[in-house]
Order: sequence, then structure tokens, then C-alpha cells
Amino acid sequence: MGIRLSSISLSKYSIFLAAQLVVNISLAVWLYNEYLHNQFMQVYVSNAWSVIWPEVAIAIGVGAGATAILALYRRGHLPMLVKSPVQTSAIRAVGTVGNLDAIDACPFCETPLKTISAGRLQCRNCRRYFKSGMPKIPA
Repeated sequence: MGIRLSSISLSKYSIFLAAQLVVNISLAVWLYNEYLHNQFMQVYVSNAWSVIWPEVAIAIGVGAGATAILALYRRGHLPMLVKSPVQTSAIRAVGTVGNLDAIDACPFCETPLKTISAGRLQCRNCRRYFKSGMPKIPA
């Protein structure tokens, strides 16, 4: 239930979120203005910051690290980083130029490849691109 425009969808939650954003920004401006004009608050913040800055710096570092790991995980790069190395027995031997094996699985993550166009393949998991060395078959 909400107002539905061609490009904007408003619900009671989005209106509540916008109102909350306005209130939060107003309170932040009020607090900053109080800090600028109140000498006792400036002294208090200065003393408090000198005591807690190491904890704040650690919290910011942990938060940045967690954000980076989450971004890697959502893009699908994290499994490639923590995956165990491929065993040498699983690697196929590649012959000479005239005797190439057909590539049907990604050599990095061993998932099937999808054909994008003639001679071009893409891994379904890690999104790497490959060129096929197989000769083109006339249709």
C-alpha cells in the first residue's frame, strides 16, 4: 500500500526513513553547533577523545576489514582467495600447438565454462575469460 509513480515507489517505510534522516541530520547539526559555541563541551570532547582514540581506531580498522571481506564475498572473489592450492595430479598435460586439449572447465576453480561467442569462453564462477584454441568448424 503506497503511492506508485512511474519511477518512484513510496511506502510508509520509505516516508518514515526520510523523516528519520531529516531528524538525524537536524540533531547532528545542532550538536556540531553546540560544540562550536560551548567551551566546556570542547574541553570535554578533547579529554574524552584523548582517552578513547585507540579503541576508536581499532573499531574503524575492524569495520573496514569486515566491509572489504563482505565486498569480496558478495562479488564471488573470497572463495578464490581461501581455496586450497590445486594438486599437481589434477592438472591436465597440454600438448603441442597442433595437439591442444579442449578447455571445458576453468583451470582456476574447476567449474564449467559457458560459450560467449566463437572461440571465447567465460567461467561461470570466477568470471574469467578464455580463448579457445580449437579450430572453427564451418557450419
